[in-house]
Amino acid sequence: MNKKYILGFITAAIPVAIFLCFFAILNEKSIGQEVFSVSRIGQKLWVYNINEKNWSIYKKNAKNNPKETITLQMQEPVGNGGYTSYRLLVENEQILKDDILIGEGSQEFLVNDKLYSYYPKTFEFYEIIFDKTQFTPRKLELTEIKELFKGYNIIKISDFKNNQKISLNYNKKDNKFIVVNDGNINFYKYRIIPNSDKKIKFERFLNQFRVFGKVFIRIQRFEECSNNYPCYDIEIK
Repeated sequence: MNKKYILGFITAAIPVAIFLCFFAILNEKSIGQEVFSVSRIGQKLWVYNINEKNWSIYKKNAKNNPKETITLQMQEPVGNGGYTSYRLLVENEQILKDDILIGEGSQEFLVNDKLYSYYPKTFEFYEIIFDKTQFTPRKLELTEIKELFKGYNIIKISDFKNNQKISLNYNKKDNKFIVVNDGNINFYKYRIIPNSDKKIKFERFLNQFRVFGKVFIRIQRFEECSNNYPCYDIEIK
């Protein structure tokens, strides 16, 4: 075979091989993420120390006294709404063994020695409190949310009022926002929809984002706008 043809074949094959390798890596990552999300069911995730009154991440080889600590083990979601459920692993007879049910699809996260939860269906934040016998979620005040998410501009649902729209000026150095359901508003199963995916980047939670230019954002329910579930518009200009 002519050397030119061989060289041409090799030159053409290299980009194809690189693409296939890249695709395989992406596919492996996506599979790994899927397995990880499924494998959380049954995992021991959080540990509460009854005496020290603090939370920590569960570590397999940690020497925890089962009478002084409570371990939360993830279970299958409960009910049609998919409430997050944790089983309590504890040997202290004074502690109620009732499972903890937290908001639908809740996302728990640790800050310092406190355990918090984000409710994606309602755009709310809670702290998981232990009151001597059982755990209960406590809704956070705006001041507490500001402390947790320093550097973020809080957009309150109550800010929209009657016109259902707010306008903000774009600032390259001050471009981080977080939307919070702060009142007794019929606000359920909403989502944030920008008119340009290139000008917004969602972060850890889907009510938390950065903007990279002028952008129009609509917060709407899955069934779109209605009298019972109006849309909320944010114009960053």
